Amino acid sequence: MELAEPLGIFVLTAVVIVVAAVALAISSDVIADQSGWGRLWVGSLLMAGATSLPELVTNIAAVRIGAPALAAGDILGANMLNMSNLALLASGLGGGEVFRRLMPQQALVALLAMALTGIATLSAALHLEVLWLFLSPPSLAILVGYVVGSRILYRMTVEVADVETPAEGRSLRWGWTVFMISAAAISGSAPFLATSAQSIAAITGLGESFVGVVAVAFVTTLPELVATGTAIRQGADDLAVAGMFGTNAFNVGALAVADMFSPGESLFGSLDGSHVAAGLFAIVLMGIAALQVRRQRRLPWFSVTEFSTALMVGVYALGLAVVYRLG
Repeated sequence: MELAEPLGIFVLTAVVIVVAAVALAISSDVIADQSGWGRLWVGSLLMAGATSLPELVTNIAAVRIGAPALAAGDILGANMLNMSNLALLASGLGGGEVFRRLMPQQALVALLAMALTGIATLSAALHLEVLWLFLSPPSLAILVGYVVGSRILYRMTVEVADVETPAEGRSLRWGWTVFMISAAAISGSAPFLATSAQSIAAITGLGESFVGVVAVAFVTTLPELVATGTAIRQGADDLAVAGMFGTNAFNVGALAVADMFSPGESLFGSLDGSHVAAGLFAIVLMGIAALQVRRQRRLPWFSVTEFSTALMVGVYALGLAVVYRLG
């Protein structure tokens, strides 16, 4: 009975997030088409930012209640899970053909996400505790890297013509209205994740790092999962994949923002080997996906000679086992 209340809050939050994420994907596609910005940029910045709101709000809440391991575990675990989910969705809903239809500029979004995750992982490995007023050197590097990288992506992608079927029948005003309502619903649900997850960790004895990497990461990646699946079903492959890569970049930026709320010292100083492992596995998974983008090859369910969905899910499962062992 003690577990029922936090578990109920956890499940209810997930339901709200799923409904809002479907609307978010549809409205993002309309904005990309009606504004002329293109699906790659809208996916990597707008949709990615909106679907990452649970990570941002949850991490700030987790740091403020003294659970930095939960915050970092959520981010790095989410970045692992997003790539596994992308492979499953590409094969399940896109017939494995999604990676063959993507713009080559998608690899740039992946490289940005890998670089930012690398900074966070290295900072966790070095236990950097330095805090300049309210910002640590790693967080400053992450935020500057995100802003500069986003600007470069905008210049290199916004003028690239979409080759996918354009969204029809809805206005730009409709797109922005639904987008803002969906984003508000997602961010409004997120604060309940940190408190309920911390209660679940305490009651079950699983530990904050593992609960962050598995349970919280699963729920906070639901917007990405649902929005990406919806985009693929609409034929907006570039929007879907850019949303996943862009989300991973935004996630690390959210961790840097959460670091500003860490009392006394940087949250990177309190992380352990399980967070380092999660970061490394996330980078490996993003690297596999980026290579598949560059090669523009079909992603089979299973293959002994090619990258496959089974390989990416297997790497994710191995990462979970390592994180559980270390945490």
